[in-house]
Amino acid sequence: MSRWTDQWRDFVVETSYVHNLKEEKITNDQFWRSYGIYDQALMLSGYPGEILTTISSFIPPKATFLDIGAGTGAFALPLSSKTSRTIAVDPSAYQLQILSEKARCAGLANIFTIEKEWKDVQPSEISAAGISGVDISSADIPSADIPSVDYSLAAYSLFDADIEDFLAKMISVTKKGVFIVFRADGIDSLNEFAYGPRPNADYHCLYHILKDMGHQFDTILFPRNYSLPIGLVFQQYRYSKRDQEELVGHLRREGRLQERGDGKWAAFSAKDALLYLVR
Repeated sequence: MSRWTDQWRDFVVETSYVHNLKEEKITNDQFWRSYGIYDQALMLSGYPGEILTTISSFIPPKATFLDIGAGTGAFALPLSSKTSRTIAVDPSAYQLQILSEKARCAGLANIFTIEKEWKDVQPSEISAAGISGVDISSADIPSADIPSVDYSLAAYSLFDADIEDFLAKMISVTKKGVFIVFRADGIDSLNEFAYGPRPNADYHCLYHILKDMGHQFDTILFPRNYSLPIGLVFQQYRYSKRDQEELVGHLRREGRLQERGDGKWAAFSAKDALLYLVR
């Protein structure tokens, strides 16, 4: 195990939302049900923006696509307008219900969901999803008889302490292109104020883990500047020990608190990294 995998493991166990699940004694699904403003926050933050455009440019029409940690469909939905089949994997029934309803409203019938953590998904389930007459709940599907997907994506969904296993499985079921999205900047000062100092990991960590595994990924960085209503910020930091007044005070001290006609807003800047390997 390299120092990069050690760094990633510390980050997942002590810092990521996985830590919140354990500390609050809640399930993945309960976490997302308590975060009902997720889609609104994504829209206001400008994500996925140009990342989606770039990934889409690599994927030709009629390709098959796997979205690991699909959430409410930020990537799966728009990309499915060009794919022949999209498999959306996510452990939250709540998130997948929202994704499926959006797909229904958009008239997309080529999205198939698997409600599991990636580590629990069998490659045969990926191959069989959406193929007529095949029961993906069967443990006896011969994966060698059914082709794997053309392209796969994991966007801010790699919160697995056994990251090498996560990545190895993702790469093994993908024929043409693998895409990974993760942050390219440090922890926001508000996050550190809200939760205290914690281990950190960014795309460099993933890049070096992949390199140690024998995979050379290319990288593109995408900066974002945006503002969120203060109410959404409170929701994002709902597990902080700091109260709302303290969070507002920190933003004010940093010059990030904006007074608008519709209330208080907070300014943010972020940088996302796209790591990709296209064969």
